[in-house]
Amino acid sequence: MRGGKGIWVAVLALAACNCIHAMAIGALRADFRRIYALDPNGSVNIQNLYGDVSITAWDRDEVLVEAVKKSSDPKRLDDAQIVVDSSGRELSIRTQYVGAGGDRPASVEYRIMVPRTANLENVKLINGGLAISGVAGSIHASSVNGSIHAEHLEGQAELSTINGQLDAGFNRVGSNSAIMLRSVNGPIRLWIPPGADAVLSARNLSGGIQTQFGRGFRSASGHRLRTTINRGGARIHVDNTNGGIVIRASGPLT
Repeated sequence: MRGGKGIWVAVLALAACNCIHAMAIGALRADFRRIYALDPNGSVNIQNLYGDVSITAWDRDEVLVEAVKKSSDPKRLDDAQIVVDSSGRELSIRTQYVGAGGDRPASVEYRIMVPRTANLENVKLINGGLAISGVAGSIHASSVNGSIHAEHLEGQAELSTINGQLDAGFNRVGSNSAIMLRSVNGPIRLWIPPGADAVLSARNLSGGIQTQFGRGFRSASGHRLRTTINRGGARIHVDNTNGGIVIRASGPLT
């Protein structure tokens, strides 16, 4: 009987230890939340080495920055520092790593709200996906290892990724707009309004081009397409190396 009681004590102690360990693992995160004033047409710059970034437009002259730092090692959390510089006309957000570094640095995931007509001047991700929704200003954004999903856009856009899928949907394409989409290893999908006036060109080295606009042709440099949509105007170029290209006229991405 005593032996059985001793076994139960050991089991309960082990369960408690595992519970404490699980709680400790779950606690290895640090949250950040700040609001900054920004001119409606101000610029936003973002640089993040590890972690996803989500950017959504809202009807306020402010930028909400929410970030979550995560790591399996509590010592790594302090190595990842969130640095924000604000001038009212420009806002810069970046993740800065200090300390000894290592093979498994902390990741930082951002959720950012920006004025609808703000310009995303320089958004650079290294290891993480990017999501953008509702921004009417100009966008220059890239990711090295991560997909890009952009929807309900209305302004000029230059989006590129090395390893990942690229989806872009536009509610509006201005006659003087320029849209550039690039990928190396991943498919590209583009949606534009049916009534858009544009000059469309596309090149794909190792994959095909599917579109209802014009007819593509094959050349020594892969599949190519060049056509005028409606009255022409906006300049749209899609470039890929290893992955398909799909260009459609439809509503915005959902």
